[in-house]
Amino acid sequence: MCLAKALKIKALFLFLEVLDLKRGSTMNRFLAGILMVLAMFFGGADVQGANIGSQEVLVTLSDSYVSRYIWRGQDLYADNDGAHQLSIDVAFPKFLYGTDLSFNLWGSFPLNSGHEDGEELDYAVAFARDLLDEQFNLSAGFTYFDYPNTSSTADVAEPWFSIVLNKIPFLPIDISATVFAGYDFAAKAGGPDEGWYYSWSFATDIVLADLPFTQKDQVLSLGFTNWGNDGVADLKPSKLYATDIFLSTSYQYKGFTFTPALNYTLGHNESINSGNDEFWTSFQVAYSF
Repeated sequence: MCLAKALKIKALFLFLEVLDLKRGSTMNRFLAGILMVLAMFFGGADVQGANIGSQEVLVTLSDSYVSRYIWRGQDLYADNDGAHQLSIDVAFPKFLYGTDLSFNLWGSFPLNSGHEDGEELDYAVAFARDLLDEQFNLSAGFTYFDYPNTSSTADVAEPWFSIVLNKIPFLPIDISATVFAGYDFAAKAGGPDEGWYYSWSFATDIVLADLPFTQKDQVLSLGFTNWGNDGVADLKPSKLYATDIFLSTSYQYKGFTFTPALNYTLGHNESINSGNDEFWTSFQVAYSF
């Protein structure tokens, strides 16, 4: 039996199981979603290697563990609990007039009991395009935040856009700058207050020395992101309510990427994380094909 047909059959059985809400956990729904995505894009006859017809296709599966679930500067799980986070990304480079198209399914699952309402499934579509000889990258997309163990009024939809300047000119080192804005609104009446999240961030890569524990051309990535809002989701309006700082590196092995990271979040007002700063770690394993 070919892989594509096996994926279709497995996806069908898992989908029928999770239709029974008493038996179908959020994790099973996520796994069913992954199988359906793979079957959808690779179930046809005209699939050769990493192409569908003449279109190149890039698929990335990732599995992450975070010691705390920090999202846009906010600790989303009480008691500083961590999360297991899974993702599948299907990208179509230069899909239309040089514009990339991608689809993403992402899930977050708390490591400890007591946070079942915080289980999350996100569905996203995005477009991206390089401009001015790749000096800039412009992205726009739409994300649906689904909380399947809570009332549907908790779900949020977000159209968003970002602009990246890949290299700030006239600096002695390469530093990128990114501006992001997303408008969140309740998917159904009675949900969270609508409004804007926005951020501005800077990042750089430092090539590591050739040592016994480093790889050729391996880099150390570091940067920070400043977050602001206009009162969205009952937050206190603030032009700068939190700053996320990260330090990470990656190791490559036969299509796998292993990425450990150290993170620190600064809260700039008492309404964020009870006025506490947050230190947290993460480790991601990704496979691309």
